[in-house]
Amino acid sequence: MEENVKKNGKKKLGVEEMWRIYQEASVPGAQVGEIIRKYGMYTAELTKIRQRVEKGAKEELGRNKYRKKPLKVDYIEHEKLKVELTSKEKALAEMSQEYLILKKKVNLE
Repeated sequence: MEENVKKNGKKKLGVEEMWRIYQEASVPGAQVGEIIRKYGMYTAELTKIRQRVEKGAKEELGRNKYRKKPLKVDYIEHEKLKVELTSKEKALAEMSQEYLILKKKVNLE
């Protein structure tokens, strides 16, 4: 239980608690002062909760669920992939030339 206590002795609020506080404070006509006293909070903490909820909602509403998420590849791996792609493109070009040469030989005979 001590892991949920800040250095100043106040209890850390969990996600569910913050959501409950946000919902209580968002009710039209809610007595915000009573709510923050009930949870032993300051108005600045409630403001931070509101900002986090707004930010999370905007992120969730703004994301396109059909868009592919960008892959995160480290620099070294990226460079290896570039070298591999270059060598495969070169091999493909050589194979294409050989194919055209063979095709011409077959058509001439």
